[in-house]
Parts: sequence; structure tokens; C-alpha cells
Amino acid sequence: MSVLVPIAVALFVAHMLATFLGASSITFAEWQYFHAIVDGRIEAGERAHLVTLFFSLRFALIMVLLVNILLGFVLAAAGSSFVPGLTTAYWFEMGIILVLITTSWLRFHGRIPFWAGSSIAFVGWWYLAGMDLGFVPVTDFAAAALGFAVSVIVLAALFGYVRFLVRSSSLRA
Repeated sequence: MSVLVPIAVALFVAHMLATFLGASSITFAEWQYFHAIVDGRIEAGERAHLVTLFFSLRFALIMVLLVNILLGFVLAAAGSSFVPGLTTAYWFEMGIILVLITTSWLRFHGRIPFWAGSSIAFVGWWYLAGMDLGFVPVTDFAAAALGFAVSVIVLAALFGYVRFLVRSSSLRA
């Protein structure tokens, strides 16, 4: 048994933890955002809390990216018959990570609307978590990308409706 096998297992566990940190952070961030806009504005304390959540998302994103790359190298060095870089699921996951990085940058610089960045990030993180759990099987890159795009559109509509409900209830109060 190679010394690289326990390292590969540790990297896989780190990948799972980083993915679920990202998925839970984006879920909590969306929940906090909806809670924050109930009164029609985001106060300083609410903003500070959201900034902390977005820091955890950046941390999780960096961890997932680095661990994915390291895991590929460790499995190759261990002589594993499984080479992640040769699978569609690996490249789709790396594609989602690239989309999350790009969306984060675009949102930070105000190049895309909040609703779009929010929906893409939410779906991206939960796709990563679903892939790790085996709930989102990826055998065809185009089909997976289409499913991702449709999920973003549906979630954007759902989040838009929830924002409308939250804002309209704040106007009545």
C-alpha cells in the first residue's frame, strides 16, 4: 500500500468538506439575504454577516479547485487506474468551478446583476455537492451543461419571485 493512498483519501475528504462548506454557505447567504431585505434595506450588521459568508464561499472555492488538482496528481503518482482528468465528470466539475470563479469576479465588479450571480452560484455549489454525492451523474458534458443552464434559469425565476414577495411584504408593513 502506497503512502499516497491515505493522502488521496484525505484529499477526497477535504474535497467533500470544501464542497459542502460552499453549498451550505451559499444556502445560508441566500437565506440571510432574503431575511435582510425584509425591511427594504441591508443594515451594517447584516452586510458584515453577508461579507463573512462570502469569504467562506471564496475559501471553499479555492479549496475545491486546489484539492481537485492535487487529487488528480496524487492518483496519477499512486499509479491508480482511475485518472480523474480523463473523465467527463472531472471536466464538468472544473467547468463549474471556472463558472463560479468567473461569476464571482463579474458580480464583484458589478458586471452582472445580483440575481444572475446569486442563481449561478447557488446552482453551481449544489451541482458540485450533488456530483460528490452521486445525485448528479455526468456522462455527457453537453447534457450536463444544458441541465445546469436550465437549473440556473428556473432558480433565477424562483429567487426573483421570492424577492418580489419579500419586497411586497416589506412595503405593506
